[in-house]
Amino acid sequence: MGKTIRLISYLRMAVGTGSAFAIFGAGGLCLNILILLLELIPAEFAEKREHMMQKIVHYAFRAFYLYLKVFRLIDGKAKGQENLPSGAYIFVANHPTLLDIVLILATLPKAVCVVKPEIMDSVYMRGVARTAAYISNEDGEQLIAACVEKLKQGTPVVIFPEGTRSLANGLADFKRSAAWIALKSGFPVVPAVLSISAPILMKDWKWYQLPPHSIEMLLEIHEPLYVEHVLENSKYDPVSARKFTTILQQFYEKKVIFNDNKRK
Repeated sequence: MGKTIRLISYLRMAVGTGSAFAIFGAGGLCLNILILLLELIPAEFAEKREHMMQKIVHYAFRAFYLYLKVFRLIDGKAKGQENLPSGAYIFVANHPTLLDIVLILATLPKAVCVVKPEIMDSVYMRGVARTAAYISNEDGEQLIAACVEKLKQGTPVVIFPEGTRSLANGLADFKRSAAWIALKSGFPVVPAVLSISAPILMKDWKWYQLPPHSIEMLLEIHEPLYVEHVLENSKYDPVSARKFTTILQQFYEKKVIFNDNKRK
């Protein structure tokens, strides 16, 4: 009886996971078709086109997470949305799995993401990324300038301070990009902590590996941090950027749940 239950569970996870990849791929194709329609919007309404694409991604990812929940693959939840400022903000998060950005954008109705250059150049993803005005992290100065511009336009910016997915047993060292953006723009930083009940799609994880069982993901949004409140004599200089980055790293080291499910 036990073997039969395990077999049924394995088949459910296998079929569900395979279907999830297929749906994600089909969704990407549909988004690329929508992009062709959005391109018909005149250039003078480029900002409106960007916001429309961001909304489309938001609802597409919400639907995708609903599918994952219905088939008991991943139950993604968010809490603390009341901590989101009414205006623009810099949304920072740890990066334990490939699905982080899906849960984040399913939670935030409008946002610009900082992404790797490979995303901007990918045949599959570049249409969505460029239409939604996502920002490449290839050049530090251009990254900061582009993020500040979007914040001033009223659009939140999402950035992973680690710059890549987290290590299996801890955080990677934080880059200073989020600190530089906060110092340059004056907008608040909203720290969000992502935790998962079991490892899945982590660094070095093979895409075809099945999750061991149903996974729970939680996105905890914390109160905003204002540079001028946490730093004395904050300036747009390397000292302030280093200090604020250290504060962020220490915050996450206290909050992040690693694979042993214990808070550090």
